[in-house]
Amino acid sequence: MNSGLYLAFTFFLIASSLAYFKVARIYKIVDLPNHRTMHDGATIRGGGIVIPIAIILCSVFMDQPGFYFIAGLATLGVTGFLDDIIDLSSKARFPLQFFSIILIVLELNLLSINPLWILLIIIVAAGTLNAFNFMDGINGMTGGYSLVAVMSLLYVNINVDSFISSEFLILFLLSLLVFNFFNFRNKAICFAGDVGSLTVAFIIIYLLIKLISETNQFVFILFLTLYGIDTIFTIVQRLRLRENIFEAHKLHLFQVIVSKTGLSHLQMSGLYMTVQMMVNVMVIYMINLQLLDQILISSVMLAGLSVTYIVIKIKLMK
Repeated sequence: MNSGLYLAFTFFLIASSLAYFKVARIYKIVDLPNHRTMHDGATIRGGGIVIPIAIILCSVFMDQPGFYFIAGLATLGVTGFLDDIIDLSSKARFPLQFFSIILIVLELNLLSINPLWILLIIIVAAGTLNAFNFMDGINGMTGGYSLVAVMSLLYVNINVDSFISSEFLILFLLSLLVFNFFNFRNKAICFAGDVGSLTVAFIIIYLLIKLISETNQFVFILFLTLYGIDTIFTIVQRLRLRENIFEAHKLHLFQVIVSKTGLSHLQMSGLYMTVQMMVNVMVIYMINLQLLDQILISSVMLAGLSVTYIVIKIKLMK
């Protein structure tokens, strides 16, 4: 694909975003500040809608990924957008999320593997979808963190193992860059919303499962290390507090740091991006090591990050 098509795609994304902003203002699809949010003033919700629309169009014209991927992405896109405008109940959302994950399994022809592996894929993928949704709490977090993941996947695709068309990854990267243009700023023009966070997570999940299934390198799951640690420990904390883990809150580490230290949203997002990029560099280094070495290094890295997380959070919340 030549540079002219990439440029045209970028302009299409920008024009689509501006058109959506106009519609969102007319119909008041906005987030208003409340005791559970960390922004000032009304901000357009669902700005991430251009990402699934763009990726679906790309998939149709490129004829890859296939029908099941498109159907799963469209399912989550519609579900997320409805949740953004009318607040769907978990009874409606979760079955559709599981359905979309099953479509990934079908897309990658994984039904022939051990059923326990399929069950594990569904559980981890469902957790990842909701982790991306829960972590969409400050400017730049979803877009910036996803950029790190996709840039790492693009590097692997070009230099380590080609598991998908690089053009698809570049188009996904451009979609994230355009979204970040409107979101990665001190006063964001828009938020990703459920439609953005869920669909971005779906695409990344698909890419990671495809990469892992083709390389048998499970270490690539560490490309989502920080989101995993923050989500798991926050769920444990909320369960100890006997809170509903599906309700909005401000207990993620990045939320606590911003509220307690005065660190800006962009600084906090940048910190998560930097640490995750360092982890990803280590992951790429590890893929040439023996399995036992990978397990040892991964365990030390996860233990170190977990202890750091706990110490910082306890200190700030005293």
